[in-house]
Amino acid sequence: MPQPRFDHLRERLLRAGIAPRHVSRYILELRDHCDDLVREEMTNGTARGAAEACALSRLGNDDDLAVGMLARPGSRSVTARYPWAVFGIGPIAMLVAVFAAVLLAEGGALNLISHLYKNPTHRLPPAWFTLTFDGWNALPTYLAPIAIAALLWFMGARQRISARWIVLGVAVTCVVGGFQSLSFTENGYHGELMFDSALLPPFPHDLVVAGIWRAAANLALMGGAFWVTRRWQVSPADGLVTTAG
Repeated sequence: MPQPRFDHLRERLLRAGIAPRHVSRYILELRDHCDDLVREEMTNGTARGAAEACALSRLGNDDDLAVGMLARPGSRSVTARYPWAVFGIGPIAMLVAVFAAVLLAEGGALNLISHLYKNPTHRLPPAWFTLTFDGWNALPTYLAPIAIAALLWFMGARQRISARWIVLGVAVTCVVGGFQSLSFTENGYHGELMFDSALLPPFPHDLVVAGIWRAAANLALMGGAFWVTRRWQVSPADGLVTTAG
């Protein structure tokens, strides 16, 4: 069965905003139906090539097949219907959710440790303890913005969303995420888990400077990844950009 024909239909449906899960299910149904038609034609004595051509003719052209899916209610993805929400508000909501989850998990762990381990002599915690929490806090501070930006990029590319929305989502995530941080300090007498945002008053100078550096690094990293990806999509034989599937 000529797969490129259905690949073109898949691309057309995705660009029309149909959710990828619906597109994949529809293409699978078409392939199964086409296989049934081919077997039916071959049972009647038709040669394989002619049977495939006849099966495709009976299915209909791309316009006919696309109309059937486009007419289904609720088939368009949320991303396609509300890109302003997914790529404008979504990054901030995901960052808030990540930091909130990390704070709750870390606060719960520290509370449990304080009940299990008593420190009457007020000794400083061992180095491994501090390094463990420093590494844990680095996840949302440094990696969460990159991970969320990559997720938005993947979602947008997979659903053929306009590049301007993808760029907006990635930029918002990289910049806003760069100005947030978590830290934990312990001096033997008192432990303090802190969430800091350089975007909130009183805008401490050191947090703003660190936030600018992190935001710039996030943007540079995602921009570099985009450049490399585009280079990989260029055919060395003809220099044409291929479509990401």
